[in-house]
Amino acid sequence: MQLLLAYQREKTNPKTSLNPKKFIMKNGNQIKRERMKTKIFIILMLISANSFASEKNFVGCWIGKIDILRQVLSIKICLDVDSSKKLTGKIDIPQQNAYGLKLSNISCSKDSIWFDLIANVMNVAKFSGRISNPGTEKAFISGSFWQMGMVGTFELEPFIEEQEDTLQSIPIHEEEVAIRNGEVQLAGTFTRLSEQKKYPLVIFISGSGKQDRDENIFGFKIFKMISDRLVRNGYATLRMDDRGTGGSTEIPGTSETIFDFASDIEAAIEFLKTRDDVDTTAIGLLGHSEGAIVAFVVASKRQDIGFVISMAGPTVRGDSLIVEQIRIQMLGQNAPDSLIQETLNQQREIYNIVRNNGDFERAQQILLQQAKKQLEFYPEEISSQISKTMIERNIQLQLESMRSDWFRTFIDTDPLIYIEKVQCPILFLFGELDTQVPAKLNAERINHLRKKPGIKIKIVPKANHLFQKARTGYTYEYPILPKKFAQGFFESIEMWMKSIMKQK
Repeated sequence: MQLLLAYQREKTNPKTSLNPKKFIMKNGNQIKRERMKTKIFIILMLISANSFASEKNFVGCWIGKIDILRQVLSIKICLDVDSSKKLTGKIDIPQQNAYGLKLSNISCSKDSIWFDLIANVMNVAKFSGRISNPGTEKAFISGSFWQMGMVGTFELEPFIEEQEDTLQSIPIHEEEVAIRNGEVQLAGTFTRLSEQKKYPLVIFISGSGKQDRDENIFGFKIFKMISDRLVRNGYATLRMDDRGTGGSTEIPGTSETIFDFASDIEAAIEFLKTRDDVDTTAIGLLGHSEGAIVAFVVASKRQDIGFVISMAGPTVRGDSLIVEQIRIQMLGQNAPDSLIQETLNQQREIYNIVRNNGDFERAQQILLQQAKKQLEFYPEEISSQISKTMIERNIQLQLESMRSDWFRTFIDTDPLIYIEKVQCPILFLFGELDTQVPAKLNAERINHLRKKPGIKIKIVPKANHLFQKARTGYTYEYPILPKKFAQGFFESIEMWMKSIMKQK
């Protein structure tokens, strides 16, 4: 549209078209010329209007992904039309913690769109896409992406905001609590219905990495939403910030392990047992991912745990879990089978080095070899952009992580040892499409427990690691999926909890 308007300004004579008093009609040819000008002007106006109609095909929010260098980034793009009928837009890249970045040079035709993301003069990301099924729920934009000599692809589909169903508002009691565990003070939220009585209680335990009490992952407040549902079903809940997050403190210079987190939960249990609004015979633990391992550890040595809910909790040893994660990730990147097998064998060698505090120079060599192998599968114009310094820095970061107490403990911990010692009922929930704690691998390892009273193993259809309804289950989808649990997730928890509470 901008080019057409520029053309219109150049072809219009301001001395005649803008000042009728100076217009002199000399003959019939002049009339013909003026009629032709009028037709051209009308045609241009129609083209301009059609262009605006084309822009309507793109107005709104879109979610999707960028695929570049065998890496996938989730994106959300919102487009609108300003007062001058020009497209404006912003982009979110949650995995890079980048939100509301302005898009520039946006233009479109009936079925195509172009726009730039300008970081600086030397760093411009250019997008060029085509739309299919415009104006429908099946609309889809796909195209190419260029940045600093690197080439990739992108895909977008309409973003439909779906909110988790809210239950009827009822009076609740919510309070901030502080729990001391040695040198650490844990901050949390205790929630129950407003009626003063003793409530069965659920303590939430988050997965790996520093999480807040809501377990807020890309805006999906997992624990807050589950807590809300449980409270309305007559339970009290305790959600805590992890060490070093939110209002919780940490011990500087330390690398906490699963067993440190377990001691935090035990401190919370002792705190809760002093309250007159908690049924101390019905204190349960809900752990997500690594948090489920923490729950198993705590419940394996205490008789005062009423039940455990494991959300995507690993049942295999940490090193086996990571190897499977890598295998799934490489399959998703269409890596050759030979490279996958070689990489997995090398990973096992690295974990043995870490476990035995062995030759870390050898581990560094393996990681460097892996990086070089992966580069062989990239086009030269892409691999040439990845410097030796970038590779070495990435390897150093991996080695630092592997040397941590947390990593050593994680790869050596076998959750099944603790699971088999737990005497209370356990609900194991897995997501069918989970690529971080794969359902098949982890559910099969505990199949022998199915006949044990109080044990329930449930695979939630089409759910990912966060129990969202997913397409592929890969982590890049997390930010762009609706902040809503997959069908069957809440229902599984509620039905199981009702059944075990009847037995008390």
